[in-house]
Amino acid sequence: MSSVVLQVGQCGNQVGQHFWTQVLKDRAATESFIFVHRDEKLRSVNVDSEPKVIRRLIKDTKRSSFREKNVVVGKRGRGTNWALGYNGLRSDTDDKLLADSMEALRKEVERCDCFSGTIVLHSLSGGTGSGLGSHLCELIREEYPMHYLLSCVVGPHSSGESPLQHYNALMCMAWLQRYADGIVLFNNDEVLYRLQKKLKGKDTDSGISLSNMNQHIASCLCGLLLPVDSITPKGGHSIGMEPWELVRSVCPMPALKFMHVTQAVRSKVSWETLTSSAMYGLKRHDSNGKLFSSVSNLVVARGDSTGMFPSQAIKVEDKVKSVYNCVKWNPYPVDCWTDRQNILGGKGCSSVTIAANSSNIVESAEHILTQARLMYDAGAYLHWYWKFGSSKEQFEEAFDTVSEIVTNYKEAVT
Repeated sequence: MSSVVLQVGQCGNQVGQHFWTQVLKDRAATESFIFVHRDEKLRSVNVDSEPKVIRRLIKDTKRSSFREKNVVVGKRGRGTNWALGYNGLRSDTDDKLLADSMEALRKEVERCDCFSGTIVLHSLSGGTGSGLGSHLCELIREEYPMHYLLSCVVGPHSSGESPLQHYNALMCMAWLQRYADGIVLFNNDEVLYRLQKKLKGKDTDSGISLSNMNQHIASCLCGLLLPVDSITPKGGHSIGMEPWELVRSVCPMPALKFMHVTQAVRSKVSWETLTSSAMYGLKRHDSNGKLFSSVSNLVVARGDSTGMFPSQAIKVEDKVKSVYNCVKWNPYPVDCWTDRQNILGGKGCSSVTIAANSSNIVESAEHILTQARLMYDAGAYLHWYWKFGSSKEQFEEAFDTVSEIVTNYKEAVT
């Protein structure tokens, strides 16, 4: 079964660059043709409203790996505006980015011998990533209602990247809640914090770059999405169900679909210690001191060449249950996958990647709701949204949808 990766906007394509670099190292992924065609072309559609990032991506990755017709580039940017990204330029000079993207995706889907779903890489607050990404998710759901749709989305720094980021995040989060089956949400602040912890005590003058952050996000995605022995048939060839088994395992309820991901890569340590490293520094309480809770969790252990993980699985599960404060109504809140190989990190390294459907999304959603509502009630910057086709009804529906996300998670963990 094959999956198509749709990279939207600057963030999606930059994360995608690191993702494909790792995928091409994984023999199981390339030999089973999950993400790569038999002609060695990537099952990828690259979309951006400006050409500079995609040109760099194609230059830095193997040029021959990308299918030229799957690279869709617009004529001008989307100004960090969800409305402009969602509705397009709406003029005679319109670059038809939305229609061209869907056509490229359709052709890529038709090349798959057994299409299972689409993985969308994009940002939560950029104009192209959030706006066009939202519209593409909507159309993909309409065009392929029986196939999976997984959104891997990156949230902005809380300190502020754009005055419109709270509006963009509100609208994009609402659209993803309506149309995606699962949402893997990365927060730039947390990614930066974890990398700072990782590099603490090491000599580094350059600091942490945007490329380092994108590489960490891509590593987490590879930890979750690449083939594992646990769900590979006895014949030895993966059928590519990892992304969709992830959704089924971690998002058992349609209303609760946000996943938080953390990862650790080390050598010569026990699986219990490596799991503790993955959860080190994890924020466990909200601003009022109340523990976050988790509905369901998935632990993916890679590099188990000696087959020792099953003997430590109970200890690992107990540790995850304790740290994530799993809900009592789910009798099996932790699932574990293993794989003998590990392409993440250096030679001899093992990795643990944890995906948790946690109530920590409530804090992020409430922050977005509060900030967006303050701006909306004051009428700040709304003219930019009315100018490009958004309506008051869209905003009110988005506020309601994100409020429902908060309510659903609070009820689920009570």
